[in-house]
Amino acid sequence: MSAIKIENLTFSYYGYVKPIFENVSFSFDTNWKTGLIGRNGIGKSTLFKLLLN
Repeated sequence: MSAIKIENLTFSYYGYVKPIFENVSFSFDTNWKTGLIGRNGIGKSTLFKLLLN
C-alpha cells in the first residue's frame, strides 16, 4: 500500500497576513480516487499546485 502523506503544511502568499493553509496534515492511499470540492477562492488549485512541487 502506497500513500501520499502531508504533514504540517503552511502556506501564504507574499504580503498576506493570514496564511491560506496553516498546519494542514492528511494522508491518502494512492489507489483511492480523491476529489476536492469547495467554494471559489478557497485554495483548491493552490493545494494541487503545492502537491506538484
